[in-house]
Amino acid sequence: MSDFPIFKYFAPKEPFIGIVSIPHSGEFIPVEFKPFLTDDLKAIACDVDFKVDELVDIEKLNEAGIAVIVSTIHRTCVDLNRPENKAVLNWKSNSHGEKLVVAEPDTQLRSLLESKYHIPYFEMLKTMILELQKKAKKPVSFIDLHSMPSKPTEYHLKVTPDQPLIRPDFCVSDIEGISCTKNYINSVCKELETFSSNVTQNIPYYGGHITRFIHKTYSDINNIQIEISRGIYMDEQKKELIGELVEPLKENLTNSLVKFFRSNQ
Repeated sequence: MSDFPIFKYFAPKEPFIGIVSIPHSGEFIPVEFKPFLTDDLKAIACDVDFKVDELVDIEKLNEAGIAVIVSTIHRTCVDLNRPENKAVLNWKSNSHGEKLVVAEPDTQLRSLLESKYHIPYFEMLKTMILELQKKAKKPVSFIDLHSMPSKPTEYHLKVTPDQPLIRPDFCVSDIEGISCTKNYINSVCKELETFSSNVTQNIPYYGGHITRFIHKTYSDINNIQIEISRGIYMDEQKKELIGELVEPLKENLTNSLVKFFRSNQ
């Protein structure tokens, strides 16, 4: 079994005002998953939220009182944006139809992998939220940060057939009006629109398991998912960051996160 850390936690300075979760940027494949996966690393890398943790200035967020948690484990191994019983080796094929999972673990091993790689992330989320609730003056604020392909594949179109063929720069999701106040999601979108002209609400994503889990567990908090188009910061074919796009995005996104967390206090 691997001793590689399954997530990294970046503690906020006081006052503690919000939480950012980044569950899909991890690229580490623990040794116990390798017998079950293809050797095609390019196929495995297809759907990772590539370097999303590098699109924000984590130190600056911490200085502003925002906690950050980043998963290090590849989503092909354990997809944290799926329920516990579906998370392990959830992606049998990637979004381009290339086979990823070549064998399945037995029930005992699957349960062990869930306990080791899925449950701790959610226990940490709960710990962070409970600590924040003790210190916050108003309903607390939680953001789950992801990236998405700039164009939907056949897989994506099958899941959401009526989505646009060119995706927005940002998709902000609240489970269609359930997981935060209307004023909150509007303020988030308005802040993102200060540097992007293409921001949508709940199109093409509505919010995944983390958003739904947080809402079910802590229904009184403002809790959203933000998807960033990979086309605005990277070469999607080469899987490389584009420096002249990343630097302004990182500055603008970090500043926006600080502003709308502070505005919710």
